[in-house]
Amino acid sequence: MARLFLILIILAASVAIAAVLYSIWTVIVETSARHLRPATGTTGETEMASNGIKKAAYIALIVVLFGVASGWLGGM
Repeated sequence: MARLFLILIILAASVAIAAVLYSIWTVIVETSARHLRPATGTTGETEMASNGIKKAAYIALIVVLFGVASGWLGGM
């Protein structure tokens, strides 16, 4: 019976995490779509990602770095 509860808790947590990540992703995409530059490149600037995508990439980089560091420290 305890295994069933554990599986249900893990499933509920997975769904909650997926919902949070989906909402964050939609906000990032909507924000970047509002601030797109013209496709013709008439601004004279180089094409770069929007601020929302940059922030998401930096957050993902930090998470990966913490994961790698904790793996190295755990292996020592």
